[in-house]
Amino acid sequence: PQQTDLSGHFQRQTTRLLEHLNHVQDIWSQDYQAHHPPQQSASDDEMDREIDATFDYCTAPDGSSAPGGQ
Repeated sequence: PQQTDLSGHFQRQTTRLLEHLNHVQDIWSQDYQAHHPPQQSASDDEMDREIDATFDYCTAPDGSSAPGGQ
């Protein structure tokens, strides 16, 4: 009998925890979307330019892989 009560207790606690986590995640998602509206024209070309710029920054002219690294 003791074991059954314990598992019931943990089942209820787990359910409450999952409901709370789902609630927090929903609120966070709404808040994030409110502050980060979807970008209409974040095109592939723009993404390619950003990647190229990052790659250029990370690749020094002398062939070493990091700026300032020796």
